[in-house]
Amino acid sequence: MIIVGTALAWLFGLQSPDAIIASLSDAGFNPPQFHIDSFIQGVPHALPYLASAVPLGLANYVFDLENIESADAAGDSYPTRKIMMVNGCASMLGAFMGNPFPVTVYVGHAAYKEMGASIGYTLFNGVIMFFVCLFGLGALLLSLIPGAAIAPILVYIGIVTANQVVRETPKLEVPAIFVCLFPWIGYWALSLFKNTLATAGTNAQEVGIEALAAKGIYYQGMVGLGNGAPLASLLWGCMVVFAINNTPLRAVVAALVAAGLALVGFIHANGVGFAQPESMMFVYSYLMMATLFGVKHFYNLKESVSEPVSQPLPIIPATKATEAA
Repeated sequence: MIIVGTALAWLFGLQSPDAIIASLSDAGFNPPQFHIDSFIQGVPHALPYLASAVPLGLANYVFDLENIESADAAGDSYPTRKIMMVNGCASMLGAFMGNPFPVTVYVGHAAYKEMGASIGYTLFNGVIMFFVCLFGLGALLLSLIPGAAIAPILVYIGIVTANQVVRETPKLEVPAIFVCLFPWIGYWALSLFKNTLATAGTNAQEVGIEALAAKGIYYQGMVGLGNGAPLASLLWGCMVVFAINNTPLRAVVAALVAAGLALVGFIHANGVGFAQPESMMFVYSYLMMATLFGVKHFYNLKESVSEPVSQPLPIIPATKATEAA
């Protein structure tokens, strides 16, 4: 797909040779170096951004677990603790060497497995990317290969992963998949809307929340639904699964965790902050959910106590009549 897409892009003049010449200015030997001093000096400047960094770190943690679970569902089990430790250590090492991007388990295990890829594919990718970064060839690759040629592979991975989710999920729990999509749809809509306004040089506050609502754009709803989507979707899914399987006590725990995260602004808020006014309605909602599930738990207990214990049937000596019957 990449070869055909690249060939078509050059054939129809969508790629420019000038871009290749310009990209070569970034090429050169760039050996990794330790930047511990820069890291320490940058900590005070990074503190204001912890409100975004901490939820992102938690989301990254969730993504790792999801991808490990995806590999396990595809028939390949990996030790979760070792994977998480390697990811964390690699991210910290990268930070000390000036890399701002965290490491995560790459998505699409099932798709790569279906294509026949194994450990050699992963190793080959790692080696190639190492040399691309070492010699500053990233811009050169982007000037040669159009993004449109890469996108179909990502779409294919998404289709295979979505198919795996529906196929491997127990039939009764399938509704949870679609409930988990709601926060992500809100996140997509919020990101698209923010980027559109930023392109126009404005923001929602300048346009006016009431003016947007008059046109059917409920910005506050997108903010509440979209912020913290990775964690919110996980907790929503937990509550749905626990409700379906009639384990309300577990649902109480999930609802209380969601209330705690909303209280500190990790979900449903623009930033981290304790008991923000716009977050409290979500806190109260999750507490109401916890109460509802708690009532259901005690109702289940009452039902189990009130049910009569079945007694074994008495053994009656056989007679000619019973044998005939």
